[in-house]
Amino acid sequence: MPQSSRADADGAIDIHIERLNYGKLAEGAGRRIPSSEGYGVTRRSRGLDPAFDRAFLPPTLMSAPRFVPEHVDAALTRKGALIVRAAPDWPGDAPLVMLRARFRSEDGENREGRLYQQSAVWATDFELWRRFPATLLALAEHGLEAEPDLVSDSAAARFLSDPLRLRVKPYAGATLSQESVSVMLDVLAKGARSGEDCVVTFGEGCDFASEAAFLAAVGLALQNLPPSFARWRDVSVLSGLRQSLPGLCIRFLPSYAAAATERAAA
Repeated sequence: MPQSSRADADGAIDIHIERLNYGKLAEGAGRRIPSSEGYGVTRRSRGLDPAFDRAFLPPTLMSAPRFVPEHVDAALTRKGALIVRAAPDWPGDAPLVMLRARFRSEDGENREGRLYQQSAVWATDFELWRRFPATLLALAEHGLEAEPDLVSDSAAARFLSDPLRLRVKPYAGATLSQESVSVMLDVLAKGARSGEDCVVTFGEGCDFASEAAFLAAVGLALQNLPPSFARWRDVSVLSGLRQSLPGLCIRFLPSYAAAATERAAA
């Protein structure tokens, strides 16, 4: 299970992240999938119990019966969709889960061929999400990639690996338009008052130039929530996923056309 991490006297945070990859094993520099390979968990760090593998798969985290290529916005086909949320249906205190999932060709990148599902998960202490959401979103945007593991890697290397250990200064955020951040905070406040599901969707161009800019804004908005915010575990952040989740959902779809100013006036 993810370990609790704390900020040191100099302000740096030691973050422990457990990892799980699901898909197929690849071979060679082009990461082609051998015909003998089937679907399965291909990497699991030592702190995760195999009994909970299903909790980290895309359909579970999407609250959907299955994950198909049409779920991923065309602009993020290569990078994949991102889901950040508390692990659903978890016994006890659920960890924060960050998933990057996509479909790639079995013949390798940028090649024709049958598509298959490839996903990568990071799981960490949920209390870090309450305290440092901007930092975790920045780390996920820069480092979480849905890449296949290699046939040549030993089973021990893939299934008994250490968690990812990062020592970082808390991300302070960038200078951002307050308009979109205010829309996000309004949605969260509305959900806190009503107890109902809420979703707000942002697009590319009219709202944000990129996924990175969107995640920076979400991080800034969530940094304004106190750790005591009653619905922290209902918050989900999505990028490139063409469906929303229950709870308080903040989503980025590059293909979405409505601007934040139009939503605020509605």
